[in-house]
Amino acid sequence: MSRQKNRSFFGGTLVLMLSGILVKVIGAFFSIPLANLYGADGNDIFISAYYVYTAMYVVSSAGLPVAVSKMVSEARALGRGREVRAIARVTAVTFVVLGSVLTLAMVLLADRICLFIGGSCRYALLAVAPTIFFTCIVSAVRGYFQGMSNMIPTAVSQIIEAMGKLLFGLGLARYLMAEGYTLDIVVAGAIGGVTLGTVFSAVFSILYALRHREENDLPDVGPSRSNREIFQTLVRLAVPITVGASVFSVSALIDTFMVKLRLQEGCFMTDAAAGYTYGAYGYAVKLFNLPLTLVTAIGVSLIPAISGALALRDRDRTVGLTESAFRLTGLLAFPCAVGLAVIPQPILEVLFTNQPEACTLAAPLLRLLAPAVFLAGMVSVSNPVLQAMGRVDLPVIAMGAGAAVKIACNYVLVGMPDVGIHGAPIGTALCYLVILSVNLWNIRRLKVPFSLARSFLRPLVSALVMGVFVWLMWPPLSGALSGGRLEELLAVAVTVALAAVLYLLMLVATKALPREDILMLPKGEKLAKILKIR
Repeated sequence: MSRQKNRSFFGGTLVLMLSGILVKVIGAFFSIPLANLYGADGNDIFISAYYVYTAMYVVSSAGLPVAVSKMVSEARALGRGREVRAIARVTAVTFVVLGSVLTLAMVLLADRICLFIGGSCRYALLAVAPTIFFTCIVSAVRGYFQGMSNMIPTAVSQIIEAMGKLLFGLGLARYLMAEGYTLDIVVAGAIGGVTLGTVFSAVFSILYALRHREENDLPDVGPSRSNREIFQTLVRLAVPITVGASVFSVSALIDTFMVKLRLQEGCFMTDAAAGYTYGAYGYAVKLFNLPLTLVTAIGVSLIPAISGALALRDRDRTVGLTESAFRLTGLLAFPCAVGLAVIPQPILEVLFTNQPEACTLAAPLLRLLAPAVFLAGMVSVSNPVLQAMGRVDLPVIAMGAGAAVKIACNYVLVGMPDVGIHGAPIGTALCYLVILSVNLWNIRRLKVPFSLARSFLRPLVSALVMGVFVWLMWPPLSGALSGGRLEELLAVAVTVALAAVLYLLMLVATKALPREDILMLPKGEKLAKILKIR
């Protein structure tokens, strides 16, 4: 039974990872051409509006769905079928009301927000505001089915969102640019594709929920809480989980509010120069965010798995899932961090071909952000571990400490002429380091033992060997394939492919892939046999 439950966790994680890869590929076909279309100045408007939207989006897409997932998983594990159905009803009403309120608030406050953060993002804010309402609908369905260990609605709805964003957002932006509209209108058209994608995702989610209503027909062998008690529990869990889950958006929002201001005050930049610099920094942030989708999938699958195990007082499975989640995070995050640190500028130049100056500015910033890939990934897993254990308050405390460090770094470092924009990625890395340190201390204090050395040492060694290989191979390979854009793209692609093969071989050689983890994957027995892992 334990093996089957663990397989469910890893299977759900794999589904979300594969969909996350596809979503990021689609997103790259959206964001990279856009960045080349309107440059760093347009990117400044886009990310300013998008980060404000994300701060509200996190309420509907992170906190409440996680709380619903935890509640459904616990009720299901205890055989409370009637309570599971009641949770679904209460969730639907709560999310629709919340989505309406947040959307209205964003519309009414658009002018004030735009004035506060500077720039010309009013139309972009208005274009993206309806997304919050439809996201709430999508999130209600996602949270329920995640609690049922069914990750299909989450995966498919994410892909639909990404496709809508690509087809409508990119198409509308190109049309508006060709017609000679101002940059703020072009960006509003691009970000409006996000809204259209979410509308289609909401339609799919509703149809999926209606078609799979029979999954509500669970056996009922235990007492059920009232609707009022369910709502109170939902709020009690959701508020601190939302605050804890908002660490990524809050970090980005702090940058949005502070970095440009401090560049002007401390580094004596003009508003236009500060906006361009921050827009170039946004290119580095785009690449920093790419690997996090894969790691976030682990946390989404982890909460219902650990919540169910704790509801049944299965301590051994709780510890095993925790250690496996951290180990899998290290396996994914280390090579991404090392790769971005070793060849940041070639990767940027291949993607943002029309922005050579911005890429030159962004490359050292991406190198500084690289360690934060691992740290942020670990935060996205350590938060769900504590939340699944019922200590939803602890990630909030950790995030508060990290936010304080982030604010201090932005104010002091970014305002120093010798540091400038480089202070922003330094602050981000230190922010996640503080949050992770506090979370790991709390996990150990709650007596969930796991070995950091066993989880991270071998993947780290494998990633470092891969990094040395890339560092030595890139100069001669790029020289041999120097020339046009196609040659540069080929050089980067060959380097990444060879590095990936070497990393996998190192994982096998150092025995960083435990057989028990491999067996949890679909076709795990065959995979272990192919890799000769005993």
